[in-house]
Amino acid sequence: MSQDQTKSSDEISLKETVLKLKEIWGYLLTKWYVILISGLIGGGAGLTYTLLTPLKYISRLTFVVEESKAGVGGLAVLAGQLGFDMGGSSGGVFSGDNVLLFLKSESLSREILLTKYDSVGNILLADKYAEVNKLKTKWKNNKKIHREILFSKYKDGNLPRLEDSLMQIMIKQILEKELSVEKLDKKSSFIEVVVTTRDELLSKYYSERLVKIATDHYVESKIKIKALNVAKLQRRADSLGALLNNRTYSAAATQQTLVDVNPALRTAPVTAEITARDKTMLATIFAEVTKNLEIAKVALSQETPVIQIVDESSLPLKLEKKSKPVFIIGATLVMAIISALFLLFKHFWQEMLNGNP
Repeated sequence: MSQDQTKSSDEISLKETVLKLKEIWGYLLTKWYVILISGLIGGGAGLTYTLLTPLKYISRLTFVVEESKAGVGGLAVLAGQLGFDMGGSSGGVFSGDNVLLFLKSESLSREILLTKYDSVGNILLADKYAEVNKLKTKWKNNKKIHREILFSKYKDGNLPRLEDSLMQIMIKQILEKELSVEKLDKKSSFIEVVVTTRDELLSKYYSERLVKIATDHYVESKIKIKALNVAKLQRRADSLGALLNNRTYSAAATQQTLVDVNPALRTAPVTAEITARDKTMLATIFAEVTKNLEIAKVALSQETPVIQIVDESSLPLKLEKKSKPVFIIGATLVMAIISALFLLFKHFWQEMLNGNP
């Protein structure tokens, strides 16, 4: 008897659910015009959004840093190929994920924005960025600023307090929304830089200069000590070479003088002997310094990393634009669903107020 009651209860519950769904569907059909109008409004809003959204240009640049393997033994190289670390490599700016943080640093972005937009005009990348993003108009209409901002007025890069704060706002927007730096694969050294701005040349210049300035800083820091050593040895070699030339001319002049000197004078050849001895000593020192200079140059070339551009976007750049059909259909469906849910909520709320379950 209990099983029959349970079965009958389930049938009644299912029947009530079906009837309720039919009631809901019938109610929504009576309000079809409201749902249709809401959907059309949503579609219009989606179309308006795609039309008003400015076009953005995407610049991609992929590069790889090839480090020198000088000083690493054959065993360490073999172990590295097998996946073991023998301590032959050292950390640096471009090691691990450090490069990602370095390329997205505020100081590097500031240095790039303070470079010239092109070789023709005098405006900076910062001025162009503010122009295409309509920030200059916004700043001019601002009651606190109320003047035209030109970053190119400050050639040395020492910006006043106001310009510096506005520069920080632009840098924050670039780093958060318009610059992407990532490794294409965790196991590889390929790094991709993607810049997306409203100006085609701005995107291209920013990505190119970002990689160039960053790698220049890296190479400079990597070879700084060895480069100083080479410069010091070069200066010493140049000065010794000049002294050796002078001694050579002096020795020749002394030998010429001995031709007309009285052979009876015992002290006459002494000056020539001293000059020849000084010349020989300078020649020996010059040879050693030159040898050390060449060794230092070889060490410097082995230590200098090679930055290889693997892939680079060319003009015209790829456009980032919103898909009109997707936004129109999506906005239409969203607004239609929202209006249907609102009508159902209103309908059931009125039923509850009227005392109908």
